[in-house]
Amino acid sequence: MHPKVTVIILNWNGWKDTLECLESLYQNNYPNYDVIIVDNNSEDNSVQKIKEYCNGQIIVESKFFHYQTQNKPIEIMEYIEKNGNIQPKTFMNNKKCPTSALHNLILINTEKNHGFAGGNNIAITYANNFLNSDYILLLNNDTVQDKEFLVELVHTAESNKKIGFVGAKTYFYNPKNVIQVAGGADINLKYIITLEKGLNHIDDGSYDKNLELDYIGGSCLLCRMEMLEKIGLMDTKYFMYWEDADWGFRGNKFGYKSIYSYKSKIWHKVGSSSKSYFQEYYFNRNRIYFMKKNNKGIYYIKFLANFFTTLFLHESKNLLINKRDMKGFYIYFKAIIMGIIT
Repeated sequence: MHPKVTVIILNWNGWKDTLECLESLYQNNYPNYDVIIVDNNSEDNSVQKIKEYCNGQIIVESKFFHYQTQNKPIEIMEYIEKNGNIQPKTFMNNKKCPTSALHNLILINTEKNHGFAGGNNIAITYANNFLNSDYILLLNNDTVQDKEFLVELVHTAESNKKIGFVGAKTYFYNPKNVIQVAGGADINLKYIITLEKGLNHIDDGSYDKNLELDYIGGSCLLCRMEMLEKIGLMDTKYFMYWEDADWGFRGNKFGYKSIYSYKSKIWHKVGSSSKSYFQEYYFNRNRIYFMKKNNKGIYYIKFLANFFTTLFLHESKNLLINKRDMKGFYIYFKAIIMGIIT
């Protein structure tokens, strides 16, 4: 008996990546899964392109797989989200919505961009209410997967009921033999630095063993539904960045482990090393907010004192003197203040 997995993919103005991810996913060897796409109010005709792909009108090319025609058309059950409520829209075959869309597609269109946490929470709630899921898999739309990736994730999770989160060996899309991250990371709570496992490491077998980590990264994150009923959904205050770390720490407080499963493999189209001001704001705001939530009292005061006398001074000097980036400094300073008062 294979546990039911609901795979959740967020799309925001990225239909080309999403279609490659979907085609790869539908070729994986795990037999019992549903797929939900949450379109976070895209403005690039993403919803129409996803429908055309499901109808067999768009051929997806990739260096990782050969496009298949035998699994098309893919039936879509479409919903519209408004004020947190999900209502049916239309179904491609005009049939009544079933309680499960096994190997088909549930498409939820949101009224606004809810961010990573909010978008995923909408789909998790749907899966919990209607799909009788044993596990949730959060999967970035800019990934492709090995055919056995989901088999291995579930196998690892099933080995111990106290494993709450499981992550894959994540390679860069290009070059595809270099590890981006071995599942996730540990966190240095004194300096709020993430210590990512396997970062930029050529795969020589050094990470061919399962590891217990502080948290699993959100690009490929298998979650036990039984655990989520205890610890709750992701914190939407994060919007983007650090919500996966917060989730892992929350799970740990309830006795659940975060495990890297080395036999599960995906490839990730990581963005450029330089982030936009928008991304930098949320990254820096949220790491302060994370500490406020997870390192309270005197430990939080000690962290702030250490932060402002070390990392803050270093980054401010880099922005003001080395880069001469006044706008960047303003956004960085604003992010720190907002992290403290959020």
